[in-house]
Amino acid sequence: MPDEDVLKKLVYTSRELRIIKIIQEISSSTENIDVTLNKIAKILIGEFNTHYVFIFLKDQEGLRARNFEGVYSLEPGFYDLVQTIANDTVLSASPLLIEETRYGTVASLFGIKSFISAPLMTYTGCIGCIVVMNRDYNFSYSSSKLLGTIANQTASLVDHLKLKQAVSLKEQTITQLYNKLYDKEAKKAVTDALTGLFNKRYFTELINSEYEKGNKIFLVMLDLDFFKSYNDTYGHVEGDNLLRNLGQLISTEFRKVRACRYGGEEFAFILENSLEEAITTAETFRQAVETFYPEKAKRQVTVSLGVGEIKQEENVESFIKRVDSALYKAKESGRNRVMLAE
Repeated sequence: MPDEDVLKKLVYTSRELRIIKIIQEISSSTENIDVTLNKIAKILIGEFNTHYVFIFLKDQEGLRARNFEGVYSLEPGFYDLVQTIANDTVLSASPLLIEETRYGTVASLFGIKSFISAPLMTYTGCIGCIVVMNRDYNFSYSSSKLLGTIANQTASLVDHLKLKQAVSLKEQTITQLYNKLYDKEAKKAVTDALTGLFNKRYFTELINSEYEKGNKIFLVMLDLDFFKSYNDTYGHVEGDNLLRNLGQLISTEFRKVRACRYGGEEFAFILENSLEEAITTAETFRQAVETFYPEKAKRQVTVSLGVGEIKQEENVESFIKRVDSALYKAKESGRNRVMLAE
């Protein structure tokens, strides 16, 4: 005849292994701590045949229950009792077993017949606890032992999830810093440092991209009049200031155009809508530059501009040369004017 104690041990061990397997399956199904604790609470409810299961974790606010699925309809003061048990369990870092509450105690007044608790222990110490209560039957030492097994598995799982979250947060921070640095360096690669506009390299890539897409391209090229004389008279620092102020004007007042510093005192605008818009933009910019003196320039400053639309079968290089030629015709015609490319 089989030994009864041996059978009990086998049954208990089988139960333990089954629960451990379920918890391990939970660990592979989610990385959210609260979802995990809700699932473990359901296991405890089923195993101990009760609805009074509380899983506490320490956080910045202290010790608080984290499983809120199926909110309990708690009587006033009942949660305070549970909190007291949880605090004692965490403070002592040891399990608590009350097989039968005594008449007149707070627990008995709430109809609790028996309760158990177990600390959640990790290598860093106690991170929380589990409290299980019952109104119908008494818990035993085997119940307390089983809760201890579940608590150990829960503590390991929570610790693992917290570590993954910490690593994930660090990875996100590193990624954000990298992207910020990458964006900064990428912007440097396409931006003219003095004016803040796109540089010639990006302008070339942009206009070639529009050409390859078969899009209409309208181009404005412009050059400051007598810039060498301005530099010779006021010095290169003031010359740089003038170019910088032009860049600010374009960035703030001509946001719809894609503008670049083409080289030296020469700039270019790429537009997409119509030749009429390109001519209007050029004339508006010419007038805006005239108003620079005396606030933004040491003397009266003017600009000459060429405007053109790319023709069918015309390549980008020929198009740029044609508009650039219109710009120099504007200079030869007396400067401070807009000239349409032929």
